[in-house]
Amino acid sequence: MLKLSLLLSALASASTFVSAQHAFTLVNHCGSSITPIVANTACGYSPRCSGAGYYTAAQPGVLGAGASETISIPVDWVGRIFAQNGACGASGEDCTITEFNLDTGDFYTPQAYDISNIQGFTQSIQIAAAGCDTVTCTNVNCGCDEAYPVGDTTGCGDDSPVRACGSGNIAFTITFCP
Repeated sequence: MLKLSLLLSALASASTFVSAQHAFTLVNHCGSSITPIVANTACGYSPRCSGAGYYTAAQPGVLGAGASETISIPVDWVGRIFAQNGACGASGEDCTITEFNLDTGDFYTPQAYDISNIQGFTQSIQIAAAGCDTVTCTNVNCGCDEAYPVGDTTGCGDDSPVRACGSGNIAFTITFCP
């Protein structure tokens, strides 16, 4: 009986761990292959350190034109996803990036996501979050209502490109070349 109790307890813990993930579907609508990169930015580009989760799984790899892949990201992750074009830095420097601060998500501080072209525009991209706002940037002239513009270090004056989404596990879809 003790063994059964321990087994059930272990299974319950494992299911809690597995459910503490966000599903991110990466979709390539570009005319050629892309290489999506998941970069952790806690304690780096993000000032958040305490409580932030890290993506430790294998990188998604090359996505052919028209292909998609779903990956699991920790529920408390802080980081970026971008398509490495050979000129991007390890954390997406000089490229269009999607940014996520998912280590919040309580009643007072929703989880946040945005598109940033501050360091350079390299491709069109879209973030859709189940039950929340979708943001899309299709050219270098995206306004502050959709993305941080190239070279803008003011945060558009009010961080208007940032979208907030409640707590819990959220299914995100990032579409390259929407």
